Amino acid sequence: MTSLPGADLGPFAFLVQNLQEITEALAATTTQREVIEIVLTPAVQALGATAGIVLLVDHTDQQLKIAGSQGYEDGLPTLWQDGPIENNALIANILRMKEALYFEDVGALKQAYPELESRTGGLLPVASATLPMFLDHRPLGVIVLDFKEPHTFTIAERRFLTILSAQCAVALGRVEATVLLEDRVEERTRQLKERTRQLEDRTQQLEEQTRRMVEEQTAQAAFVAFTEAVGSETDLPTLVQQAITALQSRFPGVSVGYYEEEGSLWKARVWSDDMHTELVAVISAGLPSETPLIAQVIRTRQPVFTDAWDAQEEGVEPSAEYGAAAGYPLLVNSKLRSILSIGLRATRTWSQAGRALVQAVGRGLTLALERTEAARQLTLQNAELQAHTRALEAFAELTRDLALNTDPLLLIKRAQEVVMSMLLDGSAMYFVPEGDRWRNRVQYGTLRSSGLQAAVDAGLPYTEPSSLLIPWTTGQPYFQDVYDGDSDQLASVVGHVSATATLPLRIEGELTGVLAFALLNHRSWSSVDRVVLETTVQSLELALDRAAKTRKLDEERTALEMFTRFTRAVGSETDVQALVGHAITLLEETRSVDVIYAERYGDLFKIRHWNAGLPADLLARSQEGYSLDQPGLGRAERERQAIFEENWDAEQQGVPASAMYRAVAFQPFCRDGEMTSVLIIGSRTLTHWSKRDKGVFQAVGQSLDLALDRARQTRTVIAQRDALEGRTQELAARTRQLEDSTQELQAFSYSVSHDLRTPVRHMLGFLGLAKKSLDDRLDERSARHLNVVEQAGREMNTLIDALLDLSNAAQQTLRPVAIDLNEMMTQIQGKLTPDLTTRNVDWEVAPLPQVQGDWDALKQVLTQLTENALKFTRTRDPAVIRVWAEDQGEAWKVSVQDNGLGFDPRYRDRLFNLFQRLHSADEASGTGVGLASVRRLILKHGGQVFAEGQVGEGATFGFILLKGNVTRL
Repeated sequence: MTSLPGADLGPFAFLVQNLQEITEALAATTTQREVIEIVLTPAVQALGATAGIVLLVDHTDQQLKIAGSQGYEDGLPTLWQDGPIENNALIANILRMKEALYFEDVGALKQAYPELESRTGGLLPVASATLPMFLDHRPLGVIVLDFKEPHTFTIAERRFLTILSAQCAVALGRVEATVLLEDRVEERTRQLKERTRQLEDRTQQLEEQTRRMVEEQTAQAAFVAFTEAVGSETDLPTLVQQAITALQSRFPGVSVGYYEEEGSLWKARVWSDDMHTELVAVISAGLPSETPLIAQVIRTRQPVFTDAWDAQEEGVEPSAEYGAAAGYPLLVNSKLRSILSIGLRATRTWSQAGRALVQAVGRGLTLALERTEAARQLTLQNAELQAHTRALEAFAELTRDLALNTDPLLLIKRAQEVVMSMLLDGSAMYFVPEGDRWRNRVQYGTLRSSGLQAAVDAGLPYTEPSSLLIPWTTGQPYFQDVYDGDSDQLASVVGHVSATATLPLRIEGELTGVLAFALLNHRSWSSVDRVVLETTVQSLELALDRAAKTRKLDEERTALEMFTRFTRAVGSETDVQALVGHAITLLEETRSVDVIYAERYGDLFKIRHWNAGLPADLLARSQEGYSLDQPGLGRAERERQAIFEENWDAEQQGVPASAMYRAVAFQPFCRDGEMTSVLIIGSRTLTHWSKRDKGVFQAVGQSLDLALDRARQTRTVIAQRDALEGRTQELAARTRQLEDSTQELQAFSYSVSHDLRTPVRHMLGFLGLAKKSLDDRLDERSARHLNVVEQAGREMNTLIDALLDLSNAAQQTLRPVAIDLNEMMTQIQGKLTPDLTTRNVDWEVAPLPQVQGDWDALKQVLTQLTENALKFTRTRDPAVIRVWAEDQGEAWKVSVQDNGLGFDPRYRDRLFNLFQRLHSADEASGTGVGLASVRRLILKHGGQVFAEGQVGEGATFGFILLKGNVTRL
């Protein structure tokens, strides 16, 4: 090896010697572990490293695994860990670049890979060398040496490490190739042995297949005969008997039984004629599910063949004559339907042909049973469709009755008739929750129990009958094939009820009650029954919805007719007595009721108008008057709407003279938040007010209320008109005086502003000349006095300008156009920004709307509000100015907010008055005219101004403009 000029060969010679020793040792290695130990230890010692580690890449080239390490403390995490290569950016880089990386100084590794320590959880070494290992361009892994002190890697050391990693890669490749070669030799040897065994097995299989073919031909012939026999048969006993015949034709002396489950026993339903009487008695009585043969069939769902049958051990002692037995499970739709058993007398062992034949017959019988079940399901579905059709046909006839009757209870009873005509024997009820009980509103059919009927008529406690609560709370039908009377607390009176169904009923989407059906003929609900019930309820709900809509339309039409009749009757009537009389007559003729109209006198309501048929004692009592202690009047006064009292109790209501009435209603009439009169209606025949009755009463009451209000307003208008006629001339004269005063005031303001400006201008001019000529002769006090005079003059000039602006605002004619406030605000900011170079101002301007108004006037308004915000935030850093708008429907609300001095909200009404200021001149300069001009200009636009704020917390000023066009003023 040629030495580098000036190189120190001492250390390099030592490294070369190490390389030679490592190379010789690697030549004798045969395992991966030996290679790593030979490479790692000398490398660590030769360079004085603290620790070293070798990580190898797996066959996917994506994962790293530690193959060996030296010098690392147990339990302490390092940067070098098992896992995906991508989790260690350093290793991923050197494997990608195929170059070693050296980190010699403290922090060099962290600077290059700052996230390495946090991602791996290991501690960074002070110095480190990482060397990739490749073999034929394939990455094998990396060698890493870590140092606790800074380490400068010389050219010799780097050369040593490069050669070391290459030697390690070659050695690892050689070991890998050796292992691969040994595996191939071993695999080839194994394959040869396996091939020999396969040839032997194949020979045995050919012999076995030949024997099986003969047996299968026999079994197939029997199966063909059986399938031909049962091809079109659906009767179960006939199918089983033909299976028995097929088996007996193949096995002379065979016995066959067909079993079905009943409770915990498997009972024979069909059996071959060769069985003796004692065995038939046992199998027809039933074999327990624990019988070994049956238990194994149930558990495995597979055919079970038993050789050397032991009758005593199997628990079927009368079957001792049989030498072998089998059980075949018959599955329909993956469910164990029945079991076919076969017993052989002539042999104690099942042959392959015998097993094949049993399986063939079993499969054929299973297919026949499945076909029979499919036919049964089709028949059932057809029955369901027919029941569905019958229910729809019955309800088609029912819905045609809607034109004549919309009573929901009658419709429900008709639906009960439809259902019970199909169920034949039973009863139907309709329960609704009222208070704490279930009330039976409609019943069809008898319950055949006086005790049960009495309990139903009295009302069932709301929380007890679960058969009603379940559909009411879940909204789903609830069927009981075996009625549980205990759950409804009715066990003592429902012994004759076999099955029940309860279905929730909705009208216009809202639960109203529960339809209950009880079967009394000791049968359960079939799928056809369920279809009939659910279809009937669905159709009933549609009919009830249509009936409800029809009733609503009828009630609305009736109410409209009543309103129209009353309106025509009263016309332009303004006399209260006549209006009330028309209303009483209309109600009496239309609904056959007694009517009272009472007005308030202090704390009592005394009768003023009534119909002719009112009983004398009730009339006398009504003339005395009723207080608000009377429950009906009290409710009407509190609720301020029509009150309908049903099942009227005269004693409880405190009006014994009204005992002839069964239902009473109150219609209050209120003025200024107080009930001033009331219309009272009493019915001697109705116990409940129908929706139609309520609609009629409310329509007349509302019409009368409008008529009374119109009459009162008419009288008020007439009185006001008479009073106004006397004041019209006075107002006209006053208006002319105000117009003259306004013109004079405007002329005066304009004149004063102009007349004041000239002397102020002269004063300031001569004051400036005096200061200039006396500049060097003025003492400090005299100069200060002149400055005060000059400042006062400038403030006077500012005030005059403000007065001129105010006068212009009053005289300005508006020229409304469409204005984009965004554009206007941009211009205002551009004008004000040059004066704000020494201030820190944060502008927060939200998108603003387009409004109708005068451009110059609104710009003056928005400029004044913005300048005010800037003026009162001079002490804020930063000053925050927010501008935004709110859509209030018919108007826009525009706000300008600041974080400045604020103001006391008690004085907000003074802010927009002329010369009104809430801050001293030291706090903020101003004339007190700007906001007055803002208000005048906004008022000319038909808008409003507002101000909000707190002392020291900033303020918000703004205006509200209607979205409509602005009138030119």
